[in-house]
Amino acid sequence: MSTLPFTIYAFLMADYFRGGSYVCRNFSHEMSMKLQRKAEENGAQIEFCQEVEKILVKDGKVTGVRTARGDEIACDYVVSGAYPNRVYTQMIEPLSEVPEGAIKMVNGRRLSVATVSVMLMLEGTPEEIGIKDYNIFSGDTMDTDQIWENYHILGPYHYLTSICLNLANPGCAPEGVTQFSITALPLADPFLNVKEEDYFALKRRLASEMIDNYEKITGIRIRDRIMEIEVSTPMTIAHYVGAWKGSIYGYSHSIDDHAVARLQMKEEDHFIQGLEFAGAHAISGNGMGPAVTNGRAAAKAIFEDLEKRGQMEAYQGHAAAADAVKEGAAS
Repeated sequence: MSTLPFTIYAFLMADYFRGGSYVCRNFSHEMSMKLQRKAEENGAQIEFCQEVEKILVKDGKVTGVRTARGDEIACDYVVSGAYPNRVYTQMIEPLSEVPEGAIKMVNGRRLSVATVSVMLMLEGTPEEIGIKDYNIFSGDTMDTDQIWENYHILGPYHYLTSICLNLANPGCAPEGVTQFSITALPLADPFLNVKEEDYFALKRRLASEMIDNYEKITGIRIRDRIMEIEVSTPMTIAHYVGAWKGSIYGYSHSIDDHAVARLQMKEEDHFIQGLEFAGAHAISGNGMGPAVTNGRAAAKAIFEDLEKRGQMEAYQGHAAAADAVKEGAAS
């Protein structure tokens, strides 16, 4: 809180207090699939399992991409879900096309928190277990600077959030089973020096500490009811999602780097023509709402560039695909 701009704090508080909240019946992934379906109905072609390995650039302009299997696809625009850290250091080909300012920008940005989550399937209904709250935030201090410092180590973590999804979405688990999670939000840095041979022991220790913390805070015994357990760390996110250093929350918002400041620096931070970014690391930051906002902003930037270059008319024959980009960018 000591470095967060009041503008961002006020906006978040207003967002929390107006209109309530919703949980997708078929989980948040359902939203992406709905966007995918709409985009395809409008003529877009979506290919899964086709990782883009390189973004091809010539004379400061995007010319295409190369997939991990070696296919080269010519294009004028790329919307990247990969962090700028990875794009500007590993994905631009040739790397000589990366301006010095792009490297300075990513070096100047600070990654926000990552996650350690203990995901559980518990025997019994929430009522039988004694769980009455959908979401609990628990900690031993309200000083966010102290919480931030605690998140610089490999546990034990004192500030946790727990979620019982059944209480918001009763059909989320088989009858008589409770879906439950406990999450801490450490930074990725302390995990960078974990040795491979120590990793699984670390996961087990963190999970045990977090379960103990929850039971102590609430007086509810869950350890004896565990049917299934999975533990994720920043390494898990980096491995399966490809997020830079396992960070899914983009860059931290501080007085010198936040949504308003990024918006003002939008032109100065645009280094390669035809390359846009959408994801937690983009201007609006992280969250489901900002994910849609960032996707729309990237699509809007492409259409504005086409209009500026007088090439929109050439694309009018692909109006259906254009609509798909507008409506499905966030997917």
